[in-house]
Amino acid sequence: MTLEQLLTLENIVKYGSFKSAAEAMHKSQPSLTMAIKKLEDEYDILIFDRSGYRPKLTSNGETFYKKAQKVLDSFKDLEQLGQELGAGYEPEIKICTDAIFPISKISHIFASFFEPYITTSLVLSTDVLTGVSYKLENHEVDIALASNVINEAEVEKIKIAEIKMIPVIGNKLLKSRNNEVDLDFLKQLPQIVVESSQRGKDKQVKGAISENHWFTTDFSMKQQLIMSGLGWGNLPEHQVEGQIELGNLSEVKGIAEIQPLTVPMYAIRSKTKFMGPNTKNLWNYLVNFALESES
Repeated sequence: MTLEQLLTLENIVKYGSFKSAAEAMHKSQPSLTMAIKKLEDEYDILIFDRSGYRPKLTSNGETFYKKAQKVLDSFKDLEQLGQELGAGYEPEIKICTDAIFPISKISHIFASFFEPYITTSLVLSTDVLTGVSYKLENHEVDIALASNVINEAEVEKIKIAEIKMIPVIGNKLLKSRNNEVDLDFLKQLPQIVVESSQRGKDKQVKGAISENHWFTTDFSMKQQLIMSGLGWGNLPEHQVEGQIELGNLSEVKGIAEIQPLTVPMYAIRSKTKFMGPNTKNLWNYLVNFALESES
């Protein structure tokens, strides 16, 4: 039995087929088939039932796989420890935030943390919805500040804020209706929706009211479209409160089907991505901030 055979087993179960596992591991499908066959022959057991469209773990295979997971988890922990022990201070820390997250909430953390570590740069980017999760899952960033993740089992997360999303409409459009709007009128307008950089992943609109949807990947563009009277939609309260005070936007009220929405925001890290010393320290800063906010 080899580590490579156990990794092959893990990936076949994870991706559901020999073909998909081979693509994920950048290997040929026959090489994976041979690795599992050797493992089965070594212990004289059948790990996968191959009679169906997709390989399915047998009873013995289930038992073997559960033990194999523990071995693989221990190996990954040891591998990460070795990397951390041998690593120097990383040159940069990459953080992706959901566009609705107000960075001012944690700016004091960055100010206090990065001052002593002048050799480490902060690389900050934004995305929305599944776009943030995709970057975290694919190890493109070290930490995400977002409302959700794709695979809960592979991340550690801690709640750090709540963002209020409110439905708004442009005052120019509102005045043309004598400052009165109803559900039927809003259904006729485009509902402006922000989608992630992972195009097609977020086409199912949450809280869909209008029959027509306009999509953008930028909250600033969404706000401009709404202020111009081209539609309506939900925007973060902290982003639009100034425009409401100036009389450029108004909150949509008095319609039961359209209500403000509170979105929890989390600091999230992948359990499978190596964290350098500074990244680990910054993560601890964020965890402590979250714990202090709860108390």
